[in-house]
Amino acid sequence: MEEKVSVIIAAKNEAPRIDRVLHIACDHPLVDEVIVVNDGSTDDTAKVCEKCAAKIITNKVCQGKTLSIKEGLKAAKNEVVVLLDADLKGLTHKNIDDLARPVLDKKVDFTLSIRGNSSMIYKIFHMDFVSGERAIRKSIMSDPEIWSKPKIGYGLEVLMNNSFLTRKKRFISVYLPNLYATPKSEKMSYWRGYLADLTMVFNIFRAFPILLVGLQFVEMVYLNHKYHKELNIREQHVDIKRTDS
Repeated sequence: MEEKVSVIIAAKNEAPRIDRVLHIACDHPLVDEVIVVNDGSTDDTAKVCEKCAAKIITNKVCQGKTLSIKEGLKAAKNEVVVLLDADLKGLTHKNIDDLARPVLDKKVDFTLSIRGNSSMIYKIFHMDFVSGERAIRKSIMSDPEIWSKPKIGYGLEVLMNNSFLTRKKRFISVYLPNLYATPKSEKMSYWRGYLADLTMVFNIFRAFPILLVGLQFVEMVYLNHKYHKELNIREQHVDIKRTDS
C-alpha cells in the first residue's frame, strides 16, 4: 500500500483564502488527512474549514505559527507531512505531488518550495530558504531547537533549517511557478502590509543572528545543487523575470 501524507495548515483569520487551499488538499489522492490549526481566528475560518473533511484544532487564544504547527504534528497520523500556508493562490495537485514525492520515495528528508512570487534573489539561487511550503518526515521534527523560540513569529523556518543542516538531513528545493502567497498588502492596507513584511524580516533575525542567516542561505544554496546532482534530479528552470513580490 502506498504511503500517505498528512497536510498541516496553520490559519488565523484566513476565511477569504483558505477554501482554495482546502479544496485541493482534501481532494488529493496522496492525502488522507488535512489538519487545520485555527489559531485564535475571529472571522469565519472555522466555518469554512468545516465544509471540507478536515480535522480542526482550535486555539482559543492565538499561539503563533510555531506552536500551531507543533500541535498539528502531534495530531498527524502519517510519517510524511506537508506544510502549507493558508493564503496560497494557484495550488494544484501537482504542487503537492512535487513536494511530497521525493520524501515519500526516501530520496530526501524534506523539500521546500520556490513560489512564483518568491523574491528574485531566491529565484536566482534556486533557494527560498524561508518558504512555508514543505514536505517533511515527522521524525526529524523532534529536535527541541526547532520549537525553542515560539514567541518569535516567522522564526520557525530558519530554526528548522538549522536543525536539519546540523544533523545533515538531505533536501531539495522544488520550483512551483504557478503558486503564489497572498501579499500582506492584499490582506490589509498597503502600509500595514509593508510594516508586516518588515516585522517578518526583523523577527527572522531575532530568531537567528543575521550573519548566521546569511551563512545558512549560502549553505542551503550549495547543498541544494549538490543533492540535485547526486540524486540525478534536474534542477528546474526558474523564471527570474517574473515576480510579484
